[in-house]
Amino acid sequence: MEKRLITAVTLSIIVIVMFQFLFPAPKKVQVANPTERVIAKEIDVRSFVPSPSVPTEGEKESVVATDRSIFTFSDIGGAVKKIELKQHKKHGSLEPFVLVEEKDPSRYLFSIKDVSGTLPLESSKYSISTKLNQVICTLNLKDLQIIKQYTLNNSNDTIELQIFIKNLSAQPKDITYQIISGSGVVETNMADKRLVEVTAKVDGKTVNFKRPKNNIITNPGIVSWVALKTRYFSLIMKPFGQTNHQFHNFAVGEDLVAGIEMDRITIPANSFIEQKYLLYAGPSVASELKKIGMEFEETINYGFFGWIAKALLFMLGLCHGVVKSWGLSVIILSVLLNVLLFPLTLKSFQSMQKMHELHPQMEKLKVQFKDSPQKLNKEVMELYKKNNINPLGGCLPLLLQMPIFIALYQALTKSIDLRGASFLWIKDLSMPDAVSIPATLPLIGNHINILPLVMVVLMVFQQKVSTKVMGSAVTEEQKQQQKMMLIMMPVMFGFIFYSMPSGMVLYWVVNTLLTIVEQSAILKKT
Repeated sequence: MEKRLITAVTLSIIVIVMFQFLFPAPKKVQVANPTERVIAKEIDVRSFVPSPSVPTEGEKESVVATDRSIFTFSDIGGAVKKIELKQHKKHGSLEPFVLVEEKDPSRYLFSIKDVSGTLPLESSKYSISTKLNQVICTLNLKDLQIIKQYTLNNSNDTIELQIFIKNLSAQPKDITYQIISGSGVVETNMADKRLVEVTAKVDGKTVNFKRPKNNIITNPGIVSWVALKTRYFSLIMKPFGQTNHQFHNFAVGEDLVAGIEMDRITIPANSFIEQKYLLYAGPSVASELKKIGMEFEETINYGFFGWIAKALLFMLGLCHGVVKSWGLSVIILSVLLNVLLFPLTLKSFQSMQKMHELHPQMEKLKVQFKDSPQKLNKEVMELYKKNNINPLGGCLPLLLQMPIFIALYQALTKSIDLRGASFLWIKDLSMPDAVSIPATLPLIGNHINILPLVMVVLMVFQQKVSTKVMGSAVTEEQKQQQKMMLIMMPVMFGFIFYSMPSGMVLYWVVNTLLTIVEQSAILKKT
């Protein structure tokens, strides 16, 4: 019975972790109030259909750099087509990390589109001039002049945009436009691509990612910010004007595109209006986002047990401050958590041993009261009470450890601190510890991940020791189950962990090794 309980709990942990790995973050739909539903009905859905690709013949680029980033501006749409981060590098390279690289001008960052479709705002060529940390893009139409004035901040990963729309005619003009807040994020890893999502804060409430139906999601209301997030990085835009709604859709190739539609604006004759935007393009680090002061730190979500994940990351940071190695920090964190949870582990083993010691008496009661289930249950509970045994003592500690395991998984897989951090033979703790081999093997290729294999070997030893800890008072059926678990569990864990980030596998290897030591000590003592 206890073995089946442990198996069920362990498999539950695996299912939860794999569900969050394959389908990250619970998808929560923000329910609009009645007023918002009226607004939604008035929206022209055709305006959300992705525009045909804008031709790029004769496109001219202007590259402007700060101490932190490199921006590539295009004269088509007067928008940003590429963003590179100097303080972060490509995997296995010293070149700046490419956060954004969009090929379609209609989806360039800060590209604006006239909802009515009469003004070619996203496809026209702007004149571009640069001055220190400013880039000015100007478009002259028949009765309108559009001026985009970008200010690149040198002290953080933000860029500001001021849009001036001048009405050169003798009549008032109405204009409604959309602005692209996020697109073209670069993710080469398929597992990481599943983590790309859009979140927003609308009418004071955070709207979590929902996969678009009919290729469009809209959230009507006052938009505080819109975020397009990858595993480690974010594009977060804040509008400073009146908004109609936030939207996101899929472009060709399943690439997410996010944006904002502004409220209709009436520009008086021979006058102009000004609107302002702020875009953050950098790592998803709460402390850095909080410094900006726009509530951008609310975009970071570690799931239901987020507060535990934040506490674990804080502990990991403290360890790194002492040892200056992220690999050693993961090991120390594993040791600390194991020490903190050891009383629960000890209680669990003691409970299992007591249960197995009572197994012969349990069998006698089953035979004696085989025709009276109620009497049998009463006698069994009396037996537990007499021997001071809690029937749930074996599995309750494991259930209490589940939130910590899930939170740690979320923390380690999304912590940018592990990205590019090396340890021993591991080149990057955020990636599998792929080691080159001289031959190409089926299903494996020309690289092999060492840590998961070490973990499988250690888990086999752990299962053997665990079987001894449980005692000999088991039935033949339970012995067969133990033999099956001795093979199945390590293989199952090895399969699941094989492609996981090596930082997470390192934690599990250390935890398994410590569990073997603890179980051996308990076995020796008893």
